[in-house]
Amino acid sequence: MATEKSNSTSVLQHIEAGLNVLNQLCIGFITFWISWNCLRVGLTGIRLHVWLVTFGFVFLMAEAMMCFYNGNWLTLRYTRKRKTAIHVVLQILGGGMGVAGCLVQLIRDDWSISVTTHARLGFAAFILCLIALLSGITAVVARSMSKLVSPLANKTFHVILSLGTFVTAMLAQFYGYTQTGIFKGQGQDFVILMQVVTMIAMVLTCIAPFKSLYHKFVSFTS
Repeated sequence: MATEKSNSTSVLQHIEAGLNVLNQLCIGFITFWISWNCLRVGLTGIRLHVWLVTFGFVFLMAEAMMCFYNGNWLTLRYTRKRKTAIHVVLQILGGGMGVAGCLVQLIRDDWSISVTTHARLGFAAFILCLIALLSGITAVVARSMSKLVSPLANKTFHVILSLGTFVTAMLAQFYGYTQTGIFKGQGQDFVILMQVVTMIAMVLTCIAPFKSLYHKFVSFTS
C-alpha cells in the first residue's frame, strides 16, 4: 500500500512539474511577444500601458504566486525564507508595474473608464491590486500582529485577494487582445492563439494558490 501511494504521488508530482513547464512556456510566450511588439516601436501612448500591465501582472505576479508551489522547479530547492523574500519582491514589482500601467491609461483617458469589458476588468484589477499589496504587507508582519489578527486568517485573505486580482487582470488581458487597437493587423488566428495561451497560463497559475487555500482550510478545520 505504501509503495502504491508513493508511486501515485510520484506520478502526480511529475504531472505537476510538466504542467508547470507548460505554464512557464505560456507566460514566457505572452511576455516576450508583448514586450517585443511594444519595445520595437517605443513605449509611447497605449503601448506603455500594455507593456507595464503585461510584464507586471502576467509575468511577475504569476511568478510570485507560484513561488511556494512544489511543482515549480524554479524555486523548488529554495528555503521557505528565500521563497518568501522572492515572493514579496516579485509581488511588489509586479503589482507596482500593474498599478502604474493602469494609472497611465487612466491619465490618457482623463480619468474616465471606457464601457468595454477590458477597461472595466482592468479598473477592477487596479483596485484589487492596491488592496492586495496592502494585505501583503500585513501578511508579512502578521506574526507581530497575532494578538489582533490571526496570521493564518490574514494570509488566507491575502491569497484569496491576490488570486482574485490575478484572475481579473488575466481576463482583462484576454479581452484586451480584441478591444485595443494595438493588436490590429496581427491576424485573427494569432489573436485567438494569444487568448488561448493567456487562459492556459491563468488556469495553470491558479493551481498553486488553490492548493495553498486547501491546506489553509484544512488547518482551519483541524
